Amino acid sequence: MSLRRWAAQAICACLVCLPVPALAEDEPKRLDPVEVVDTRERVEERLPSLEEEPTGFGTRIFRREFLGERLDAADLLLHAPGVTIRRLPGGSTISLRGASPDQTLVFLDGVRLSPSAGGGLDLQRLPASIVEEITVLRGNEGARYGAGALGGVALLRTPDAQRVLRLRLTGGSFDTYALDAAVGQKGRVYEGLVALELEQTDGDYPALFDATPSAGGSTTVKERVSNNDARAGSVLLKGGARWDGTQVQALALGSLLERGLPGTLYLRDTQRRAERRLLLALGAGPEEPQELSVRAGVSYRSEAHSVWGAEIPSVISQPVVPGQERPWQVERALEGNLAIDWAPTDFTFLSFTASAGSESLSSPYHGKPERLLLSAGASDEIYLGRAFTLALSGRYDRFGDHEGFSTRLGISYRATDWLEFRANAAESFRPPSMGELYLVLGPLQPNPDLEPERGRMIDAGAILSGRRAMAQISAFVGRTENLISYEIVSGGRSKPFNFLDAEVVGAELEAATRPLSWLALRGGWGMARTRNLLEDPRYRDKELPYRPAHRIFARVSVHPRNWEGFVEAHHQSRQWVNRSNTVSLPEQTWFRVGAGRRLTLHPWETWISAQADNVFDAHLVDQFGFPRAGRAFFVTFRATSNPIQRGS
Repeated sequence: MSLRRWAAQAICACLVCLPVPALAEDEPKRLDPVEVVDTRERVEERLPSLEEEPTGFGTRIFRREFLGERLDAADLLLHAPGVTIRRLPGGSTISLRGASPDQTLVFLDGVRLSPSAGGGLDLQRLPASIVEEITVLRGNEGARYGAGALGGVALLRTPDAQRVLRLRLTGGSFDTYALDAAVGQKGRVYEGLVALELEQTDGDYPALFDATPSAGGSTTVKERVSNNDARAGSVLLKGGARWDGTQVQALALGSLLERGLPGTLYLRDTQRRAERRLLLALGAGPEEPQELSVRAGVSYRSEAHSVWGAEIPSVISQPVVPGQERPWQVERALEGNLAIDWAPTDFTFLSFTASAGSESLSSPYHGKPERLLLSAGASDEIYLGRAFTLALSGRYDRFGDHEGFSTRLGISYRATDWLEFRANAAESFRPPSMGELYLVLGPLQPNPDLEPERGRMIDAGAILSGRRAMAQISAFVGRTENLISYEIVSGGRSKPFNFLDAEVVGAELEAATRPLSWLALRGGWGMARTRNLLEDPRYRDKELPYRPAHRIFARVSVHPRNWEGFVEAHHQSRQWVNRSNTVSLPEQTWFRVGAGRRLTLHPWETWISAQADNVFDAHLVDQFGFPRAGRAFFVTFRATSNPIQRGS
């Protein structure tokens, strides 16, 4: 049975089987206390907490604020300044503060997801329905989160186990249908959560096509982008138990994905890609914070992908392997970790971490390389009265034959209850990925002689927080040495080399306010201007490719009784695609709107919502200049037996 037919039957079954409750209009007229009481906490929660980064700059994004919307993980991350999403046909990666995707780390419940093969985590491989909260920390975070975090980190958290039964069904443009459901239970000793997501899309959409782009005055016509379908499924299992003040938690995430690779309108691609992921994690620690806390855990990650079909010489894709119809490339990582938190006095908080493990990359193109992973770090937060906080961090990381130290010094000064100043200086490194060292990928060749990149950054700014509003502004400057960049060597083949130095200067501004209990406003601006420092007159002082200098977003959301709605706008400046800054991708602006109506309140809370993406059908392109989908519409029905309260 097709997913579309099964989803339609599921909707009908849910509507028939749900108990018939009274409509919201039949409820006694009373104010909803949740909409008012949590106003201040809702705004202030978006600031980084002390456990994340006491002197840094960041944004917290809650999935519950977007329940009626169809979004992927990349769309959620766009609600933080300093974030740039690099979109490719069939994939999306994140970069922060002008860094590359390889210089931005992504974690899920503390487990590092950034791939061993490099290139940054493909966010389309991560189901957004299992993400409860995202914390984006901007800046060089290598001393706290490990080598590679030269631009920052994105910390994703799955939902906590609770007594809940939830169902969401979505359908819309391009024959897209999705289902996600969750059931959980929490008792005095045991807790557990099971979440499921299924999605299917035909993916084909019309796009402008010019068969003779080099001829002046040529006419563009609309053609359909094909071979863009996808089918995906994922299951999240999460559980825990508590005994005598100790809590044990376990997590398992499995996902499967198959999709077409559309290529470009000028070079059609008939290849297909399959992916599978398994993530296992087990941890133990005190149930409540203590003066001396010890936590330990172990994680295992396995990711595999296969590309099959006709090889496209001019497209970066896996080559055809004789005798193997679907060659698989598999990454594996196993790591154990230990963390100790100690508060010997009321004015200092010490943390010590250590981890050991290994990562491997197995494929038919380069054998089975493997490397050892080791790290050890320490940090100290010193509270000088109520006004000053001093944060010191240091970390040693080893990735196979590459090793290095990361350091960070931060300070914050709270001038008043509503105004705080922060500043940081940090240095870290990024080891070459196993892909850059060993992987053959179409025309891309490896280089086992690569050395680590080295990055330094300083930033400073202010944070304002009040009962109904918050704002933060920061400025930064950074420099990266020994940058790894691919250069053409012969026969159209490229190879990575350490030869580039670069500088980035930028700023970020973010603001959020809730002037009324049913009205929320938020927005942000990020600037990151890069500069090539290579001593070559062709490239000296030019901007680095694929780094848009500006990105702006704004969102207005309303939640009057029994209704919800939003309008948001995004703008991204143009970006160069070559080092000589002669060819660029255009600036892009798009809008999203949506509205929803609560159907029932008790015993099930049910909503029906609709949204329109790219409302004005703007011409958007990805990093290859490939046209993205135009205007799209989606409808979502959701129901929960334990209503999720806004702002809770």
